[in-house]
Amino acid sequence: MERILSEKSEKPITKVSGMAYLKHMGVTVLDDDNISVNIFRPGASSLRLNLYKDGRLVQQVGIPSLKEVSMDDFFSARLYGEDLIEKLDEYSYDFVADGEHFVNTSAEIITGRETFGKKGKIRARFVNHEFDWDSEKRQIISPEDMVIYETHVRGFTKHKSSKVEHPGTFKGMIEKLPYLKKLGVNTLFLLPIYDFDEFDIRESSEDKKRVNYWGYTGEAFYFAPKASYSSDPLHPGREFKELIKEIHKQGMNVILDMFFMKKAPDYVLDCLRHYVVNYHIDGFRVMSDYFNVKIVRDDPILSHVRFFGYSWEDSVADAKKPMLFEMNDGFKEIARRFVKSDEGQVESFYRAFRAQRTGVVKVNYITAHDGFTMRDLISYDIKHNEANGERNRDGTDYNYSWNCGFEGPTRRKSVLNMRKKQEKNILVMLLLGLPVPMLLMGDEFGNTQKGNNNAYCIDNPTTWLDWSLLEKNKETYDCVRFLLKLRRELPMFHREDNYSGFDHKGLGAPDISNHAKEPWNNSYPYYCRELGILYYGPYLGGKDGKSYYIAFNMHWEAHEFYLPDITKSKKWNVILDTAAHIRKTPGLNENGTAFKMEARSVVLLECPEDKPVPKKARKASDKASPKKRLAKR
Repeated sequence: MERILSEKSEKPITKVSGMAYLKHMGVTVLDDDNISVNIFRPGASSLRLNLYKDGRLVQQVGIPSLKEVSMDDFFSARLYGEDLIEKLDEYSYDFVADGEHFVNTSAEIITGRETFGKKGKIRARFVNHEFDWDSEKRQIISPEDMVIYETHVRGFTKHKSSKVEHPGTFKGMIEKLPYLKKLGVNTLFLLPIYDFDEFDIRESSEDKKRVNYWGYTGEAFYFAPKASYSSDPLHPGREFKELIKEIHKQGMNVILDMFFMKKAPDYVLDCLRHYVVNYHIDGFRVMSDYFNVKIVRDDPILSHVRFFGYSWEDSVADAKKPMLFEMNDGFKEIARRFVKSDEGQVESFYRAFRAQRTGVVKVNYITAHDGFTMRDLISYDIKHNEANGERNRDGTDYNYSWNCGFEGPTRRKSVLNMRKKQEKNILVMLLLGLPVPMLLMGDEFGNTQKGNNNAYCIDNPTTWLDWSLLEKNKETYDCVRFLLKLRRELPMFHREDNYSGFDHKGLGAPDISNHAKEPWNNSYPYYCRELGILYYGPYLGGKDGKSYYIAFNMHWEAHEFYLPDITKSKKWNVILDTAAHIRKTPGLNENGTAFKMEARSVVLLECPEDKPVPKKARKASDKASPKKRLAKR
C-alpha cells in the first residue's frame, strides 16, 4: 500500500490506516498526528496519494475504496504519524486515479500559481488552521452605520505608487487599512480571493497575453486563498487570516465575493462555513444556482453572517434578523441618468435614493468593478476597451455617462469645472442616500481606467490603483471624507424604523417628503429635473431637533428653490453646495426662504429647531404663489 521513493528516507513520512471520518470530504487535518482523506472519484478503480518535496516525488500512499459497502469509487483513509502535520509543512500533494493526476476541489492551499500570470504544476499543500486570534476585537457593524468599499486585493496596492512593502498582496492591504479607516469606510467587499485560474479567459480575446484579472472563472479551488495574493506563497491562508484580524482590529468587517460554477449545494455550504469558522469572514455575495436562503437561516454557522444578492423574495426576509442585503443595481442606472440631465428621472431617483425594505437592507452603488470608474463616468461618452483584444466589442454600450464636453483628458477649464461639480453630485447621490452606499476603490481620488468599462482581462497599471492621484485630486478625497462624516453624524441615517413618507405621529409634516422647486409640490412633469427632499426634525430623534433639506438641480439652467416653511424662524443654513467653487449668486436670499441653485448642482441645508408652523397656517402659506409668499414675508 505504501512505497518510499526518497533514498534518504528510512521510514515513511506518513502511514495509512482504516476509514477516515466521513463527514470531512477531501483532505482534512484532524490534529497534529492525523489527517483524514475522503475522495469521491466517479468511475475510478484505484486512488493513490503522491507526496512531493521541492518538486520531487518522495512517497506514494494507496487510498483504499469502500468496496465493502459497494462504493468502489469512494476512497477513504486516515493518515497518521507523530507530529505529522509539522513534518508535512514543506510538502505538496496530488492524487492519481487510474493514471490521471488531480487535486481535490476542497484543497485549502494550492501550489503552482505562486506568481500571478505564470503557470506551474498544480498541487496542494496541507493546512494547520491554528492561529492566534487574540486581540481581534471583532464586531458586527449595524446596517445603518455600514459604508462598503469594493476592492481588488492585487490591484489595490500593486502599483508602485502604493509604496507598500509587499505590493499586490494581503500584507500590502494591511498597510493601507489605516488609510481606509481615515477615509470613513468600514466594510471591505473583496473581489474573489480564492485560488482561481487566471488563464481561464474567454476565447473571444485575440490577445493571448490577457489574463482573468477579476477572478470570475469557470473552475477554481474555492477553499484556498490565492497564493499569488500572499507575500508568503507557502502559507497564504495564514497571511489572509492576518489581514482579516487587522481588518477587525480596525473596527471593520469584510465581505467575500464567491462565484461558484456548477458546484453542488453541499459543496457551497461547506465552503462558506470554512471561511466563517477558519477565517472569521463577516459575509458573502454568493453567485450560485443552488444557494438557498431558507437553509442558510437554519444553519448554526451561516445564520450569523450577512449575504448579499441582487434580489430576495419577501418570503425569506426577516425584520428581526436582517441578514440579507440587496444590491440595488437599478439605482446605478437611475442615478447616472438623473445626473446627466435625462428626462423623466426625478420620481424614480427619489424612490431609489430613499429606498428601504423591511427585513432586507438595500445597498446603492453607482460604479463597480464591471463598468466605468466614477472619474471615467464624467470623462467619456463611450467605452474604450481596445486594450481587451476584442476590437472594443466587449462591455456594455449603455453606460449613461457624459464627458462634460470633451472626450477623455483635457485642460479646458470649463470642462474641468463641470467634471468637478458632476463628481461631487454623484458622490452626494451615493453617500447621502438612505440605503447602504458602496464605493468603488479609487473613486475617492479620481481613479481612471482610461475609458475601459470591462477591464476583466487587464493586469497592468490600467487596473492597478494609482495612489499618486490622491494628492492630485485631494479635493475629491476631502469631499468623500466630509460626506461620510455627515453620514456618521446626521440623525436621518440612524433611525431605528423605516421612513413612512407620512406625518403618522401628527408632528406637523411627514418624516420624509419630496418637493419640486416649490415646497409641498411633488408633481414632476417629464421635463422636470429638480427635486427637493425634506427630513423633518421632530421625526429624526436627534437632540438638536434640526430638519434637513437636500435639493437637486440637474437641469442645465439655474433655478430658485423655495424652502419649506417648517419653523417660525425660517432660518436655513448651508452645509454643502457642490457648485461652491463656481457660484455666481449668494445662494440663499435675504429672508432665507429660497435658494438660487446653479445648474447641475446639489445643496444640503439644515434648519434649527423652532416651534413648528401650525399645520393650517403652513398649508395656507404654501398655497400662495412664490411671488406672493416672498412679498408677504
